[in-house]
Amino acid sequence: MSVIGPSCNLPSETSPGCGCTAKAGRGGGKAAGAAALTTAGLAAACTACCVLPFTLPAVALASAGGLIAVLDHARGLMTKLSIAVVIGAWVWIAWRSRTTGSRIRSSVLAVMGVATLLTATAALWPVMEPAVLHALGVAKKPKLPAS
Repeated sequence: MSVIGPSCNLPSETSPGCGCTAKAGRGGGKAAGAAALTTAGLAAACTACCVLPFTLPAVALASAGGLIAVLDHARGLMTKLSIAVVIGAWVWIAWRSRTTGSRIRSSVLAVMGVATLLTATAALWPVMEPAVLHALGVAKKPKLPAS
């Protein structure tokens, strides 16, 4: 018993066979690409308006915390560098004033005075910190032992 049936012949060079036609090629490649591109665009839009507002503050706070920690460890070195720069600037200003014979401008003296004051404050901050925080009312008050 034949499954194909008596009227259907196998394809040959002269006949196509039992009315079967060649399979048409797939033309859905462009549609699939457009669908994939649309999906990617929607995913990016969803990320921008849904996920980003939740993740951005966390990333910003973590980065700021890391930066503060790095700056805290660099405070001693930066204070020493600041002291060296201010001393070097005062020496340079005095040397230039003597070699050129000109007076030092009042604006230069004012800026260097502020720089010296800020550098001295930074250098003395570990000593001044408890008194300043206590005066501002920010310092923790020690608990008295229970009797």
